[in-house]
Amino acid sequence: MSRSAWAAGMVVPLAAAVAVSTAPVATAVVGAPQVPNESTVSASQRAVFPLTMTRTGGFAGFQDVLVVARDGLVSVTRRTQKQGACRLTPAAAGRVRTAAAAVPWARLAPDRGQARFPDDLVVMVRSPAGGPVRLEEPKLGASGKVFQTVLSDILSGPAASVMCKAA
Repeated sequence: MSRSAWAAGMVVPLAAAVAVSTAPVATAVVGAPQVPNESTVSASQRAVFPLTMTRTGGFAGFQDVLVVARDGLVSVTRRTQKQGACRLTPAAAGRVRTAAAAVPWARLAPDRGQARFPDDLVVMVRSPAGGPVRLEEPKLGASGKVFQTVLSDILSGPAASVMCKAA
């Protein structure tokens, strides 16, 4: 597939992603697994935090970094703004913990994060347990979608975010 054919096919998904990132996002997931309480969380589950999510490139030249702690505290760094922080809602923090625990970190091949074509938007996640890996990596499964939803919500701005409130 040529770059232009691929890019033409991305116009609608990109527009949909922008629409989703600016729309209110439901934080409850029907049938989502229960998040264990702190006393039942193993050391291996704690070892996946902090998660570092990055969004770089694209036609807008993004350089965004989110560092998510296990307790839901998020450090936000954007190229055009000073560093900020917010705290995930309890539901969102639970979704992130559940998603991070479900990732087979040790079986993921690290990705260098190189743009595959001009204006490639590279969105990745890294954990002390493994990575970095692109969020579209099939081995991430549903966890990649959870991370993308959180990233999009937080980067939509403090006033628009429904998952992360001022710390």
